[in-house]
Formats: sequence, structure tokens, C-alpha cells
Amino acid sequence: MNQNKRLIAAAIAGIVLLAASAFALLSADPGQEHSPGRSLADPSEEFIESSEHSSVSVERLIDDYREWAQYPPNSRPLLPEHVDVLDYRKIAAPPQRMPRRDGDSFRDSGFSCQLQPERHSLTEGEEMRVFLSCMKTGQPERQSVRIKEVKLEASAGDKKFRLPQAAFSDAGDKGDDASGDSVYTMVFRPRASDWADVYVTVNFWIEADQSGFQHSLSTHFFSSPVAPARFTGQFREKLVEGSLVVSVEVNALKPGSYTLEANLMKGEVPVGYARQDAELPIGKSWVDLLYYGKVIRDREQAGPFELAGLRGALSTDVIQPAMLSRSPAEVEAFLASIRSEHPNRMLIPYLDSAYKTSAYSLSDFTSREYDSPEKQQRMDDLLALR
Repeated sequence: MNQNKRLIAAAIAGIVLLAASAFALLSADPGQEHSPGRSLADPSEEFIESSEHSSVSVERLIDDYREWAQYPPNSRPLLPEHVDVLDYRKIAAPPQRMPRRDGDSFRDSGFSCQLQPERHSLTEGEEMRVFLSCMKTGQPERQSVRIKEVKLEASAGDKKFRLPQAAFSDAGDKGDDASGDSVYTMVFRPRASDWADVYVTVNFWIEADQSGFQHSLSTHFFSSPVAPARFTGQFREKLVEGSLVVSVEVNALKPGSYTLEANLMKGEVPVGYARQDAELPIGKSWVDLLYYGKVIRDREQAGPFELAGLRGALSTDVIQPAMLSRSPAEVEAFLASIRSEHPNRMLIPYLDSAYKTSAYSLSDFTSREYDSPEKQQRMDDLLALR
């Protein structure tokens, strides 16, 4: 029995390494907590989480992996429910019910408040707005608040530091859209050194809350104010064995390991998602994004398409894959010695414009399932566990 468990663990570890290398989405950005959905995520991750309770069988895992592996790991169908991929810059911060003290305990104050960053990250040349608003729970009218203090703190690896103070305004200035609408706006303008996860805490009173209880809300976003590379806005495309390949030109200012992602759309209809890792030197390079033919065929959408939501990042993680391939003792010593004073990625400024492809018919794209030696090896490993 123990031997079987070890075999399962070994097989799953191999699949997880494949999934980790293929799908470390930029949803690693702070604030993105949506699941990308089964068509993007390797089902082995779900198996590992639930296997402790024996709720997923090997047969179920085989069936799920076979369904998932119809497409390449880096080219997946994109569906309307994949909100974290489609709305890749948004951060969900729903209104929170606010408490108030009642003797030695707390109870609902009857008010709900929201502290909402405009986006989950900022890049070079951008600033970040954060909005605070309150209302009586279940009612649309916003309530006036009185802010006591705003704290801005930053975390970059093991380094923690305070940021210059900022204030909220409801005067229709300093980034605030409308005066007196009880939506309070703070603007964060990063310095070049403010490469970090930024945490915003606001302590305030709600004017209509007769208890006088001081409330507090916190949120965070990622600040990446220095560009490691820029998209030039140049594209080219070609059909390769029944799949669409769109090449993107990148001007790298720093060499290293980059990851690029983009969505393929037909108007408002999502079609596919592509991701590509690439080692880029300083200067201009072309990076290919593959939209596998069966992805397009199964979504039943003919071209022309729009390549939208182009985004990318340079990995600055001190933990590199080559280091983890060493002996267990060396890996353990390395992990114990890690100290970092910077985040694990730098963001490329987003390209807001979309690229329109040529016209294609569905018959231009392959209907074959994806296959590779790695896929066959992993399937053999799983079948051996029966």
C-alpha cells in the first residue's frame, strides 16, 4: 500500500511540475483569486488537494487528465467563465459588512463599506487610484465618512518599508471623479524604488453611524514602476500544421526569463488563451504565441480574430528551476539561505490595443488532439497506477 502511495505521489509530482511550468498565470498578481477553470488548470492539482481524503480515484484522474490534455498546456480554450483571464487587470473587492462594538463583543453596524483598487497592478508610467465608499447595507445611497488616517506599507521579498503618506479626497480633485458623491479617492504615484506589494489601510468613521465606532479596511495591489521590456506593437502571423501562431515583437531592456500571455477573441466571444516562456536578450526579439487548431475548432469561431490583452513579465524570482534540480541536500540548503529584497517579477507595460488577424475558416484548423512524448509518458505513468 505504501509503495502504491509513493508511486502515485511520484506520478502526480511529475504532472504538477508540468502544470506549474505551463500555468503559473499572472493571476499570481495580488488580488486575483479566481480559479482559472478546469480547461486551463491541470486536474492533477485538484487530485493532490483531495487525495488526502481519498475522494478522487486514479480512474477519475486519468479521465480528467485525458480530457485536459486534448490541448497543449500553453494553448487552452477560453470561456466566458474564465473571468480572471478575461478581466486580467481587475481585482475583486466586494463591500464588507462593518462591525461595531457592543459591550465586550461585536455586532453588525448596519453599514457596508468597500475599499477598491482601480486595478490589481500598475506598471511604468501609471498611477493607482483606490476608492473608499460606504452605504447602509442593502441600500444604494452612499454615506459620508470621516477619515482618521491612511497607512501605506510595502513588502518586497523579505524587506518591509513605509511609503509616503497619501490622502483621500471627495472634492473632485486629486484623481477624484466627482465632488461630493461620497466616493473617496486616493492616488498613489510610485517612485522608481516603489517596486513592491503595496498595502493600504484606512481608519475612518461613518458619519451616520451613531455608535461612533472607528472602522478599518485594508487592501493591496502590486507596484512595478520600472519596465523590464516594452511591446513594440508589431505582430506577424502564420498557420503552422493547422494552428495559428501570432508572433509578438518585444524590446527587452533587461535580459532574462520572460512570460507572455494573450487572449484570442472573436468580437466579444472568447476563443483561446496562449502563454509562452522565453529567454530574451537585450534588444528586440520575436516571441511566438500558439493558438492550437483544435482549440479554435472546438470554440466554433472562424477568423478574423483579435489578439487582445497582451501582457508579460520578467521573472526575478531568486528560486530558478535549475537550482531545484540539484540534490535534495543542496536544494534544502539553498532554500534555507534565500534572502530577497525584491518581488519575484517585473511587469511589462500593458498593450491596450488589439491586433486583428487575417480571415480564416474553421477548416483551416486541425481537429486533431494534441500529442507529445511528455503527454504519452505521463499517461503511461498514470495507467501504471491502476
